[in-house]
Amino acid sequence: MSWWRRRRTRVSQPGEKLRRLVFVLGGGGSRGACSVGVLKALLEAGVKPDGLVGCSSGAFNAVALAAKPDLETIAQLAQVWRSIRNRDLFDRNPLRMAYRYMRSRNSFFDSRYLRTLAAMNLPATFDQLTLPCAVIATNLTRARKEIFTTGSVPDAVAASSAIPGLFNPYRIGNEEFVDGAVAENVGLAEAIQLGATHIIAIDNSTSNPRRPPNHTLTGILAQSIQIMLGQRTLEEYQRFSEQAEICLLVPNVEFGTAGTDFSQVDRLIDEAYARTSAFLQNGGLDARGRVEPGIHYMLPPRRPTVVSLAQ
Repeated sequence: MSWWRRRRTRVSQPGEKLRRLVFVLGGGGSRGACSVGVLKALLEAGVKPDGLVGCSSGAFNAVALAAKPDLETIAQLAQVWRSIRNRDLFDRNPLRMAYRYMRSRNSFFDSRYLRTLAAMNLPATFDQLTLPCAVIATNLTRARKEIFTTGSVPDAVAASSAIPGLFNPYRIGNEEFVDGAVAENVGLAEAIQLGATHIIAIDNSTSNPRRPPNHTLTGILAQSIQIMLGQRTLEEYQRFSEQAEICLLVPNVEFGTAGTDFSQVDRLIDEAYARTSAFLQNGGLDARGRVEPGIHYMLPPRRPTVVSLAQ
């Protein structure tokens, strides 16, 4: 039985094609906070999902909204994001980092914190969600993409968010999992497979094209990964745009914020909200209240509001 048939009860009328709008929320570490601002603007404009797909930090946002798809949830999400401190996720004490690495041999930080954060703020199981939701992770043991739609929510979110090299692989049973972005950063394929006819995807992976790359080892690696993720997303958009009406929102242009920097969460939420609101108010919504398909790069209000690449 398909995902939608298990979770949805509405039946289309003869000759009617049932419209199913899926929000697809990409990751980006701390830049996942951008999605909170985008989601607030969408819900205020009356754009609500029928289901969600989340990857990496986007998995946390997706599950939260699937549990209760309203503006109160967005306010709570913003509060959680603003409460995260760099030291909570990334304790950079050299002795502790060295000890952690000597014990694990594969990471500097503990992925169990990711599960604790999810367990404190999200429902315990997928069965408790109001809307259907799929979480993308990478199964390191079986070398494949893994889609969670049932079982433990905290385990799925932790598995989806365990960035390789930073966090140790998250173990579920006899299998280990790492960040879903290793397999797929923005789950357009999953939304299509799960019955979506319309998709609004949020991609936070874009790095600042006007800022010279950081020429440290970590800076070059981070920039290279962002370019790879962004290119893959564009390729996936082109691949699936004929199978569903896709709106790809890119709110992170020119932010230049590292995915491990949680000191800028307020700015990310507020700026993404302002940019998305401006886009929606200036032609982003059609006469039926639907977001225009295409690739929409959100620019600061002081410049043209949006640069769009239509389908």
